[in-house]
Amino acid sequence: MKNIFFFTGIIIFLVTGTASAQFEGKKFISGSAGVFFGNSNPVSGQAGQNYGYNVGLSLGKFKTETRVSGWSLNSSLGGAENNTLRFDGSNFAGTSGNGLNFFRIGAGHFWHFYKHINDKTGVFGGPEVNIDYSLNKDYNDSGNNLLFVTTKKTIQLSMGLSAGIYYRLSEKWWATASLAFSNPVSVNYSFVKNTGPVDINTSGTTKNVELGYRLSPNFSFPSVGLGLRYFL
Repeated sequence: MKNIFFFTGIIIFLVTGTASAQFEGKKFISGSAGVFFGNSNPVSGQAGQNYGYNVGLSLGKFKTETRVSGWSLNSSLGGAENNTLRFDGSNFAGTSGNGLNFFRIGAGHFWHFYKHINDKTGVFGGPEVNIDYSLNKDYNDSGNNLLFVTTKKTIQLSMGLSAGIYYRLSEKWWATASLAFSNPVSVNYSFVKNTGPVDINTSGTTKNVELGYRLSPNFSFPSVGLGLRYFL
């Protein structure tokens, strides 16, 4: 509940005033990118590495000095190298699930309100609507040196809130950073395919569809993502 009041306070702060500036009518393009790498090597269980990237691009326009609307496009990709070793009493046996296991691409429309604190800095935040498509693969050891593979393709429609801060580097360039985000309402439709061993000697495939929804008022603090903005 404190998070809700905090974000509500940000929106009120953005709407109630502004420093003297001339942004109305200006168009901009913003971009952000990131990569990640990780590895784990537990004493027992599954050892592995994971890697990926995420990129985002948005086009916006200041409708007034303090109000912006625009469109966004984003994508994420992830992969892993996982190996499971077991000792059967005389030998070590293993299975692996390697390669790309996650992909997401989405687009959205946003409405942001700005508070220009001074000539260099300010904060912004507001609602957004997004639709995205994701593909996710999970690998699970069957216990018989074989893998269960679950492939899930999901289409999701969500309504969210986000907040950030900017620093004016020059007349044309801004540095931006996200502060918080939330997707309190979402609806998704998924196609699920399970492939793997039914028993030691045979294998099988099952398919099903899932319809889900989420209603959650939780916010993520902090949510730091750095980017650059160029004014056209």
